Parts: sequence; C-alpha cells; structure tokens
Amino acid sequence: MHARPRPRPVDFEAECRRRGLAVTVQRRTVFEELSGRRDHPTADQVYDAVRERLPGLSRTTVYRVLETLVDSGFARKVQHAAGVARFDPMTGRHHHLACDACGRLVDLDDGVVPPLRLPESSRTGFRIKDYSVSFTGLCPDCAKKKS
Repeated sequence: MHARPRPRPVDFEAECRRRGLAVTVQRRTVFEELSGRRDHPTADQVYDAVRERLPGLSRTTVYRVLETLVDSGFARKVQHAAGVARFDPMTGRHHHLACDACGRLVDLDDGVVPPLRLPESSRTGFRIKDYSVSFTGLCPDCAKKKS
C-alpha cells in the first residue's frame, strides 16, 4: 500500500479562506478528526469522536459538515454496494479494498490498477467526473474468523 500525505489543518484553514468558506469550530474539528484517521469513518463514527470536544454538537451538524467537506473538495464520500457511506480525507484518485463481512475499507496503491479510459459521454449521456475501483473480499481478521 502507498503512503499518501494527509491534509493538514493549517492548510484547511488557508484553503477555506481562499474559497470564501467560513472556518467554523465545527468544520475545523470535524476536518481535524477526519484528517487524522485512516479507517474511512462513517459520519456516526466522526460524530462519536468529536462530540466530547464539542458537547453541543448535533449529529445533524456533523452530517452537514461532512457533506460540505465533500462538496468543497476537502474529503471524499466512499461507498461500496453493501456498505454505509464512509469519508476519506484523501481526495486524489485512489482505490480501496472493502471487507464484505465487517465493512472495513483500506486504501490500495494506485499502481495496482492501471489507469482507465473514461467512456464517451455522448454514448451514455452520463457525465463522468472521476472513478475509483473497490475490490471486495474479506479482511485478514474476518478471513481468520471464517477459517
């Protein structure tokens, strides 16, 4: 697997200001939590992690902040067919391994998957903006349990 640089909170603040996006305590706290994790947390996991730091924070606010981070390009929403939405602070194209049993997502080195040519939108009418590949199977822990 390939180590990627993690976004830094100071970069987040500067980039928010550059884009005219308010740097709120909630946005900064959620971004700091997300950028420090490698487990592709769900919105509920992010909420559970930050609610003690911001006692008045609602679950709805965390969901809204995460959507704002995705819409602003600070995070990606990652979903595979059987799983709940998870969030990833690594916004560059990369791929994932997804465990069918526990839902764990692991980043996969881009070099493993050759670049794909995007289909012509004129044939489908669908405007493709990006892609990622998810390989599904069992993580090492779940594979041991099944043995």
